Amino acid sequence: MKYLLIAPQLGFEPSGKFTIGGLLQFGRCVARAMASFPFIEKLGIWCQVDHPTTQQAIEKMVKIYAHPDLELDIRGFGKSRVRLAAAVAQASFQKEYDQVMYILVNQAVLALMPGHLPYTVWEVGCEMFQPLGWARTQVLRRADRLLSISHNTTEVAVQQNPGLPLGKVVHLCVEPPLFTPQLDHDPIVDEPYQPARRESAVMIVGNLHHGMLYKGHQQLIAAWPEVMATCPQAELWIAGGGTGQPELEAQAQALPVTVTKQVHFLGRLDDEALQERYRRCRVFAMPSTGEGFGLVFVEAARYGLPSIGGKHDSVKEVVLDNQTGLLVEQNPHEVAQACQRLLTDDDLAKRLGEAARQRYLNYFQFQHFRERLLTMIEGLKD
Repeated sequence: MKYLLIAPQLGFEPSGKFTIGGLLQFGRCVARAMASFPFIEKLGIWCQVDHPTTQQAIEKMVKIYAHPDLELDIRGFGKSRVRLAAAVAQASFQKEYDQVMYILVNQAVLALMPGHLPYTVWEVGCEMFQPLGWARTQVLRRADRLLSISHNTTEVAVQQNPGLPLGKVVHLCVEPPLFTPQLDHDPIVDEPYQPARRESAVMIVGNLHHGMLYKGHQQLIAAWPEVMATCPQAELWIAGGGTGQPELEAQAQALPVTVTKQVHFLGRLDDEALQERYRRCRVFAMPSTGEGFGLVFVEAARYGLPSIGGKHDSVKEVVLDNQTGLLVEQNPHEVAQACQRLLTDDDLAKRLGEAARQRYLNYFQFQHFRERLLTMIEGLKD
């Protein structure tokens, strides 16, 4: 079988660096999983945003997981949607592939071109949390298969777009190493989580763009005076950047000086710096209302951290309330209470953190994602 994967981007830069981000990690995991499937004899990986000079790095990443007989066709289109569309049209006309997989519905509208090959589409988070319009609805209805990153995404998509087929759910995973084989045993899970020895810090990791502030940044900042009333040394670490950061900084500056100095904007962290923060903080929190999956909660669980999430989005499929973390309404008082509990109760924090790490080990590693995806697409090979 010959499979073409079309991704918005995999996050590689001409310098050789790569970008952290849930959608980017998801795309890289899909590419590597598919490369390992023995029934795929040719795999195309076409990235709209990645520059052509990154193709070598993408190939190096994929080959670590690829089966020995796989033929690769990797292309970066340097942000040119026109050139990508032309290439898809040519591949369809010449029948170069048997099946196309689109990471985003926004790109999948290319499937409306005459003569397009059979295709699969992923339903990914907030892209699906609104009425889609005629073109995108038609794309999803005509797809050979719909895959979804969470049950919540599937359910909200159907609520917003009545008559839409239900997507088959494939939960995500923590990304394996980029350029080295994954070890049989993840060494990070051996790192002890001892709440009493951690810094009295709660960390949120997420995009700070205006359209992404549903993640709960504002509510965490508003909660901090109440948190500090019980935990005077508590710090709030905000990792990430974006257009909404000045607004959040202004909100923090309006708090009493003693509180403001405990709210720290860390900016965009590279992978090494982010891992160090996971090792130092005591609690992870992102009381969101609009997560499509919530991959950062899985990353936190890998480090044995208990998490605070929202009650009403996909996070409830990742964080189990009172088992691996605490789920709250997105209001400052409930957020503050959850932070206080996990900052002051060592036994509770350790119990939830250990359960979160065990859930990561049992369900959210790359091999688990690979097996889930394999089950879903094997039926298309005949």
